[in-house]
Amino acid sequence: MAGQSASLLTKTQRTRIKDDFDGLDQEKKRRDQQRIRERFRSGLLDFQLLADYPDRQFEMAFDDLSDDELRTTLASTTIVVERLCELNGIDRDELIKEIRGQTEDYTDTTTAPTLEQIDLQTAAEIRRQTKAEVEEQFEENQWDKRASRLGKLAVAFFLPFPLFAYYDAYVADINMEIFNYLEALLGSAFVLCILGWFLITSLQTLKYDIVPVFVKFRREPRTFVKRRVRNLIKNPGQRIRQMWEEL
Repeated sequence: MAGQSASLLTKTQRTRIKDDFDGLDQEKKRRDQQRIRERFRSGLLDFQLLADYPDRQFEMAFDDLSDDELRTTLASTTIVVERLCELNGIDRDELIKEIRGQTEDYTDTTTAPTLEQIDLQTAAEIRRQTKAEVEEQFEENQWDKRASRLGKLAVAFFLPFPLFAYYDAYVADINMEIFNYLEALLGSAFVLCILGWFLITSLQTLKYDIVPVFVKFRREPRTFVKRRVRNLIKNPGQRIRQMWEEL
């Protein structure tokens, strides 16, 4: 396939590289290495013409390669590109900006729509996106915030009771009429906050933990039970260790 058509390297040059120029004297080795450099340089410069080459032509060029073969080839190509950047001190962020500039210059992308799908990110952009995703993941929703406020209010309404007991025991007797009024008021507020917190957390548990399990069981009850039983009896020591680490 590659040996039957024109390629970046000749068949002899590919053999030389595979054999690490074995059996050649220094003069022939330097000659072959120079020719390979020249062909490689010329081939690399040709990519300026291929950057906006029609998508259909790219598809037809590799239609006889499997996905694994194409993936391996692209990985090797990427390694070469990254090595060239390292050797020549080309900053990756600057390279990405150059890529964006070139893709924007291609005004007619009718035959190469993939040009508009290229989405490379600089290191700073990746950091900002990662930070935003982490913040979004751990950000409390409105109901989490409400439950948190109710929990804090419950603690605030409960704290006066130990203070009242301390005051009554060690400072002075408390006016029972006032104490009963405050006790009823604070106690009612405490109970309401606890009930609100419990209701919100219970509904969240129902929505995110119980209902999904029930839905999976309803769709495929036999498969669900088998998977659960298998997880319980498979590697019990590892399972216990995992539960201990998650505590």
